[in-house]
Amino acid sequence: MKFVVVGLGSIGKRHVKNLIKSGIKPQNITGIDPRQDRIHETKKLFKITETYTKITQLDKKYDAAIICSPTSYHIKQSIALAKKNINIFIEKPLNHNLNKINELKRLVEKNNIKVLITYPFRFSKHGLKLKELVKSRKLGKIYFFRGIFSEYLPDWHPWENYTKFYMAKKSLGGGSLLDQSHLIDMCHFLFGEAKSIYGCINSRVSDLKVETDDLVNMNIKFKNGVIGNIHQDMFGRKHQKNLEIFCKDGNIFWNVYDLSVQIYNAKTKKIKKYSFNKDHNKMYEYQTKHMIKILRNKEKPAINLDDGIHTMKIIEAAIKSNKLGKTVKI
Repeated sequence: MKFVVVGLGSIGKRHVKNLIKSGIKPQNITGIDPRQDRIHETKKLFKITETYTKITQLDKKYDAAIICSPTSYHIKQSIALAKKNINIFIEKPLNHNLNKINELKRLVEKNNIKVLITYPFRFSKHGLKLKELVKSRKLGKIYFFRGIFSEYLPDWHPWENYTKFYMAKKSLGGGSLLDQSHLIDMCHFLFGEAKSIYGCINSRVSDLKVETDDLVNMNIKFKNGVIGNIHQDMFGRKHQKNLEIFCKDGNIFWNVYDLSVQIYNAKTKKIKKYSFNKDHNKMYEYQTKHMIKILRNKEKPAINLDDGIHTMKIIEAAIKSNKLGKTVKI
């Protein structure tokens, strides 16, 4: 199998590492990045031999491309790759907006392109356990949920100036609402399709030197009746990634940093904790294995293009709700 990795920043390098770990030979991985320093570093770390600065320079057949570039390039680059009959695995989120999505959908259908949106928490053992518990309804009816992804942006990539990181740039599709949409996708995964957004705050409120939003706080209702609150920010000094689900007979608590899921059973007054491997990279490895199985026609994409579009519709509804100050249907 031959892969192209578009964008050789930290997530691009992670994908290169996991492809090699999954048995893909370095000479069968092509890297693309406009920055020579990133190309040099990737060659040095992983011994890949073929690199380019632009997608237009590709002149061979490839099985798939993993798009790891800034968010605002995703659909544009996906269209260019789909025209070359290359299957596409797109780093979250799908894009910064849904402009040109119909062109991409047309090409995907015409050229029979396989598409996966890479939200890795869906592949984690703790994320899948959470899904299992929610689906089982062991604790009865779900009344409400509250999720929070809160991290201080300068801590994300301490080796570089955060003001130059794409997360700080509006034109590159940075910001809390888009980049931290892992939580939005997980709620989609757990509760199904969303119905409406209301009471949304999406703004820049901190002293961080960024052009983008650093806060989103939204209330969301799903088609199955589940309601909850999603909070994402880039200024929280105590890093948190968790989700608590309040049910008739107890609570379920997902803790990303602890790689665990915990149940409080109101009938027994006992807490049961499910702990998983403490290697955060494992979910990325499982995701890579899924990619390879997709290409071998052994599995269908767990997060397909329509899933990515639905998450983008939630994001766009949140922006509109914040602007209009009212409930927005999805």
